[in-house]
Amino acid sequence: MRLPVAAALLSLVACSEATEGPTPKLEGLINPLERLVTPARVCNAGGGERGWRLELLGTGFNPLPRDALTDTPTVELPLVTLSGPSDYTLPADHLFFARAELLRMDLPTRDSAPSSQLVPGAYTVAVTNPLGGTSELEDGLRVVPPPALTNITPPRGFFYGAGSPLIIEGSGFRADALPLITLRREGEEDRPLFTLVVVSDTRIETEVPPATPEGTYDVVITNPEGCSTTRPQALTVTYPKLGLLTLSPRSGPASGDTAITLTNAPSGDERPFSPGIPDVYLVAPVKADPSQRVNIPLRDVAVVSGGSQLTATVPTCAGFEPPPVTDPQCPNGIVPGGPYALIVADPSGALGQVPGSAGFTVSASLLNDAPTP
Repeated sequence: MRLPVAAALLSLVACSEATEGPTPKLEGLINPLERLVTPARVCNAGGGERGWRLELLGTGFNPLPRDALTDTPTVELPLVTLSGPSDYTLPADHLFFARAELLRMDLPTRDSAPSSQLVPGAYTVAVTNPLGGTSELEDGLRVVPPPALTNITPPRGFFYGAGSPLIIEGSGFRADALPLITLRREGEEDRPLFTLVVVSDTRIETEVPPATPEGTYDVVITNPEGCSTTRPQALTVTYPKLGLLTLSPRSGPASGDTAITLTNAPSGDERPFSPGIPDVYLVAPVKADPSQRVNIPLRDVAVVSGGSQLTATVPTCAGFEPPPVTDPQCPNGIVPGGPYALIVADPSGALGQVPGSAGFTVSASLLNDAPTP
């Protein structure tokens, strides 16, 4: 057993030395999370149990076999050191030899084991082969702190039918690499915030997407190099409300679109319909995908009676298909059944709803129609 192992180790080193020589040449350092960013950035927190995985690129990286003629041969890998605002030598068990041109290393952080929280700043990276020879890469690594969240403010409240401006304050934000910001609530998929501007390293301006469900969310910010932070229960989304909405008529045939009237009876802080045209949706499945309920826009919406009523057309036969519909089978229409709920997004940002229990029913008037289960 000892001879084959020793031969393999000696062959590895001999091949590498014959190709590149014993003196290493360090040409670059890469964070796989940001391969195109130089110098590489790494966060001094997070990274899991072993820290952040980084890649050292160059030539002439040469391990040295030890105890090759014993039952427990080992390999001594090159030494990797960092010098800058603080000095650090990478533990031997955190370095991995891939080939003479590539070393991988796990850089510890405050949250890893062992832990080491490097001072933020620029570092020179050095690789020293066991048999001698050192190569340095000046400003090869930038250590950055994790982002922090201190204050989250919706300056104008929330609007159901449009994006709602949101100001995020904290530290560790970078305009040169936009972070990922998400709203998180247990039992639901994360909701990313798509539109954002990093005003400074302490301020981000973004917006909550339209139609975000009401509720309280954790806010999570993740910088591109991997570090993230969460502010629990940081944002409560709530919309101003329209008054009690009643619907007439409450049903219509599947064979044709149906004109309806919605009456708004506000009380207290509830609002009447405002000037303008609200967005009105029927929450129902269409025949093209009967397993899923979607928001189907109503047509011909108009506010009447001084803001207390609106009229609209339920596209019972058309569904999402633009009129006119010439096929009497209404193949893209709403699946017969119900009652289906309605949603009204007022131009003022207020939200109104007709619950399913008081909603609109599509009657099965065609031979090929069948009510939903």
